[in-house]
Amino acid sequence: MRATTALIALLALAACAERTSAPTGKTLSCEAREGGAVTLSGAWLREQKDASGMSAAYFTLCNGSMSEVTIAGLSTPAARLVELHETTRDANGVASMAPVGEIALKPGELVQFEPGGKHAMLMSLSAPIIAGDRTNLVLQFADGSTVSAEAVAKSAAEAAGRDGH
Repeated sequence: MRATTALIALLALAACAERTSAPTGKTLSCEAREGGAVTLSGAWLREQKDASGMSAAYFTLCNGSMSEVTIAGLSTPAARLVELHETTRDANGVASMAPVGEIALKPGELVQFEPGGKHAMLMSLSAPIIAGDRTNLVLQFADGSTVSAEAVAKSAAEAAGRDGH
């Protein structure tokens, strides 16, 4: 059982360590302005047909407000446990993944949660995640406020951009 859990964790790390991007084709920018808000866009998650496995969610955050905000966590009906993680590489190119805790965003700051970098690790899945499935991601801030967006599940081929989008 312990070996199976370790194997699943290693496979999840390998999936998260891939340097691919969500197919957007858009230039990303973020500008703070009076009356602006934090926005969550381009949300997607990695397909995981095995409900006992793990997945990851990716998105772009823009702090369009005039105040610094602190991200405290994320939730989704797709998983009972979600942690914000970051994948890093050491001088030898060895990848490792660890929780990042709270993340502060200054006014006008844009942060991409993408494969090979920051991401939301989805654990204890509620059900298999099949390409095309849609779910809600709810980002929680330290002040108790939230922002949400719909995320679509992408297959490995779609996530790698091989589907022509």
